[in-house]
Amino acid sequence: MVENKQPDKDIQQQRRNCLCKLTKFVGAAGVTAAVWPLISALGPDETTRGENEPIDVSLAGIAAGQTLRRIWQGKLILIHHRTPEEIVAARTGDHSTLVDPQSDSERVAPDYPQWLVVQGYCPHAGCVPNTRPGGQGWICPCHGSEFDTSGRVTRGPATTNLAVPEFAFHPDGLTVRIGAKDV
Repeated sequence: MVENKQPDKDIQQQRRNCLCKLTKFVGAAGVTAAVWPLISALGPDETTRGENEPIDVSLAGIAAGQTLRRIWQGKLILIHHRTPEEIVAARTGDHSTLVDPQSDSERVAPDYPQWLVVQGYCPHAGCVPNTRPGGQGWICPCHGSEFDTSGRVTRGPATTNLAVPEFAFHPDGLTVRIGAKDV
């Protein structure tokens, strides 16, 4: 008697194909499980992602002449509540004669000229400028660069004004969003 072994070979081939597919699937899942932590470790963590987000800063209770300091994206931001005298001083005079000519209106929000928002680093060497007595702007303690009440360089080794970050005021005028052009 001759037996037909063809059906057994077909069943064995189907089993072999099934096992190959299953092995490939399990292998792909294993590689994905092993590589996923590596890929996610290469991206920024939650803290870094949060640092790049805009921040809202309440201006309530800040008296005229005071400066509020905040950190945004690892940078010191100075928010200065200018007095009427400081606003007048920033708007009068010929700004075209300054080292880095820029009008006061280019540096402040048109509806809120009393608030000056600048980065708190001297562009010359990265020092933190101190507020000058009597509301006359800032002075760099390291190299002597001087900045007026609009954060514009008036003398010293610095050749550019204090940088102005993107910012926008909330409609209430009591909160400023740093890191965004609009609220």
